[in-house]
Amino acid sequence: PLRYLAPQHCIRNHCDRQHTMRVLACILLGAARADEMTGAIYVSRHGVRSPYPPGGTGWPAHGQSWEAWTSAPVKRAAEFGMTDHAFKTQELTAHGKTLVKPLGASAREAWAAAGLELDCERVKTYADDSTRDVQTAKLWLEGLGCAENHVDVANGSLPEMVPILSDDFVQPNGICKVATEGQARGRFGGDVDALTAAHAVGIDEVQAALEMPSDADACIDLPDDVECAIASFPYQYDAMPWHGLFGGPLYY
Repeated sequence: PLRYLAPQHCIRNHCDRQHTMRVLACILLGAARADEMTGAIYVSRHGVRSPYPPGGTGWPAHGQSWEAWTSAPVKRAAEFGMTDHAFKTQELTAHGKTLVKPLGASAREAWAAAGLELDCERVKTYADDSTRDVQTAKLWLEGLGCAENHVDVANGSLPEMVPILSDDFVQPNGICKVATEGQARGRFGGDVDALTAAHAVGIDEVQAALEMPSDADACIDLPDDVECAIASFPYQYDAMPWHGLFGGPLYY
C-alpha cells in the first residue's frame, strides 16, 4: 500500500521511502536548509501474510507442493487460525495484523515528537486491490490514530498510481519491460554456479529450516549423481521480477 501524509512531498531526495521514525530527522533537516516541509509520504509493503505455495514456472515438476521439500509438518489454514479462503488468497495472518499497528503508531509518535499536530483529514491512503494490502493500510491507519479514514483502492480509480501499486506494471507483458535473460545474466557475468556459491550460506539455512530430506520428492527431477539440495537445481528464466527473473535456487 502507498500511504500519504498530506498530498505533497517532503524534501524528496532525502526522505522518500525512509522508515517512519525518520520523519523527525527530515523535519530538522528541512529547518537546517531553510526548506518548507509540506508533508510526508510513507510507502510500505503489506504485513505478514500466509505463505504462497511453491510451484510455477522454473520450479521442478515434482516440487509443486511444500510436502515435496520438507519432512516437517506443513502448516495449513487451521494452524494459522485462518479460513481456507483467507489462507489461499494470502491475507494477513494474525501475527501480521498485530505487527502493522505499531508501524502506524511510530509515525504518529514521530510527528508528536516534532511538536506537530497530525490532522487525519489531510491523511490520504492508497492501496492496490489485494485484500492483504487493504488490510495493511487500514491497520496502519488505526495505529496512526486515523481509524475512520477511508482507504482508496487506486488500481482503477487512479490509473497514475498503477506503476507504484500494481505488480501488473512490471509483468512480462506489462508497460515497464523487465530485463531479458541475456541482460540479467550480464549483471553477474553469466556464471550461475558462482552466483549460487556466493549465496550458499543463505541457501543452506533455508534448506535446514525446511528440514529438507536427502530423498525429497522435489529431487526426483535431478540426475541420480547430483546431490538432493536446493543449490543443485538449475535456473530457468521466467521474467518475473519478484522471482529475481529466474526460477532457481536463489528464488526457492
